[in-house]
Amino acid sequence: MVCGSDLNQPRHVNICPPVLTPLIGESSGSLKPRVVVLMSTYNGARFVKSQLESILAQLPVGGRVFIRDDGSSDQTVREVESLNDPRIQHWLGPNIGFGASFLALLQRVPDEVDMVMFSDQDDIWLHGKIARAWQALSEAPSGPTLYGCAQALVDEDLRPLGRSKPPSNPPSLANALTENIIVGCTAAMNRSAASLLKSAGVPAGIKFHDWWTYLVVSTFGAVIYDDQPMLLYRQHGHNVVGRHPGVRATLQRAFKLIVRGDWIGDLLAQVHSLLLCFGERMDPQKREWIMRHFSSRSSTVTPRWRFVLCVHRWHQTLLGETVLRGLIVLEKLGARPRRSKSADEY
Repeated sequence: MVCGSDLNQPRHVNICPPVLTPLIGESSGSLKPRVVVLMSTYNGARFVKSQLESILAQLPVGGRVFIRDDGSSDQTVREVESLNDPRIQHWLGPNIGFGASFLALLQRVPDEVDMVMFSDQDDIWLHGKIARAWQALSEAPSGPTLYGCAQALVDEDLRPLGRSKPPSNPPSLANALTENIIVGCTAAMNRSAASLLKSAGVPAGIKFHDWWTYLVVSTFGAVIYDDQPMLLYRQHGHNVVGRHPGVRATLQRAFKLIVRGDWIGDLLAQVHSLLLCFGERMDPQKREWIMRHFSSRSSTVTPRWRFVLCVHRWHQTLLGETVLRGLIVLEKLGARPRRSKSADEY
């Protein structure tokens, strides 16, 4: 499924057929995009080498992997260096959090790159993942485009646990304002989308690079969701955010994101950053719609009741919608974005 930048009116296109065209670099010779895969590592020594091997095995000619280590204290850096692969470029930095780390890496991507992909440090990419993402992006309409796919869930030892649940509704800007459905480890974007995101730098307060990417591209372009799993998504005790199916796991994730962290504050800070970084470039009607529900010129407090009582459907699920609106009622909001940083400051 693919969406445009309309709020709740996505357009559907079947762009990911079951039968793929020849893989990148194979006999057709027609698919040779310049690809950069971005990976932020942090204490991932146990799995990072096997993940990199699964990426390098399908990387097209001229493709590169950019890695920023976010202050690891284990043997992650040594494991990466042990591959001794010239296609890997590696930077070491202080611990700034995975979201800022990925966005700082994005600033290093050359302008001429055709496709940028995010990668976790502990998964396994299935053969054809890069080719399938490129096929989807190359067949999409021109303009900023983001691709994401389903995940095959596995345990630490790669034993199957099921698969990720597909979104109930197509991607849309209204949805992107309040939650993320394009998981970072599955995400790929075209040159136009990468350029758009790079123009914003690394906005302070953006905790989730993939959610930020979904939001920005939904505002200006198209978002594709492919229901074919193209990676083994490892579930273990050190995942930043897991995807294990089931009601219990869903409630546990909700507890971590909502109760332990300032979920609504993060949401509002991200929307304010969107307006700060891109407000002047937005369609005026779209900008006014966002401001009417998420900000106020005369107050530092978000107009909660306008959001809660509106007819738009924000969340993918009814439970999520109920929780979201309830939290908006209960919370005192008013997060303000801080200035963006350049990649060199990290």
